[in-house]
Amino acid sequence: GVTVIIESVDLKDYRNYKILNMNFNPQINIIYGDNAQGKTNILEALYVCATSRSHKGSKDREMIRMGSDEAHIKLNVKKNGLPYRIDMHLKKNKSKGIAVNGIPIKRAVELFGILNIVCFSPEDLSIIKNGPAERRRFMDMELSQCRPAYFYGLQQYNSALRQRNALLKGPPGTVQPEMLEIWDVQL
Repeated sequence: GVTVIIESVDLKDYRNYKILNMNFNPQINIIYGDNAQGKTNILEALYVCATSRSHKGSKDREMIRMGSDEAHIKLNVKKNGLPYRIDMHLKKNKSKGIAVNGIPIKRAVELFGILNIVCFSPEDLSIIKNGPAERRRFMDMELSQCRPAYFYGLQQYNSALRQRNALLKGPPGTVQPEMLEIWDVQL
């Protein structure tokens, strides 16, 4: 089996934290405190390091502490005894910077598989209350962490679906059956 241990997380200008350095016990950790103290923000930072996005759907600029232009998350993990350091550099008006063990990565999919996280929070009740699209989005994110190839396939599928739908929404009588067949084959 795979053993993953979160060793520590360091936050700088992330949400309500100017600075937070937190070490974890390799067994069980309980994060507790009063409401609005930042417990969920810590869990969100872990999720961001695993997937490059917030489980709440927040944009990067929303995760940066008020009055700051950027935020940093550093996560130290051991997977099967091998150390990994994930560095996230969130910026207000630019794309985030991500590095694994000091080496910049170009695509979020390169994070998948280091730290697999399933996050279920009160916001996720929409999975049950809303339609099937919300359930598919949740499952797609979890499956992408387990199988990065799934994420790549999902991106290809969504791209082909958008192109096919754009073709179908064109002016009446302009859809060429052979063009539609090309997109159908890809789907």
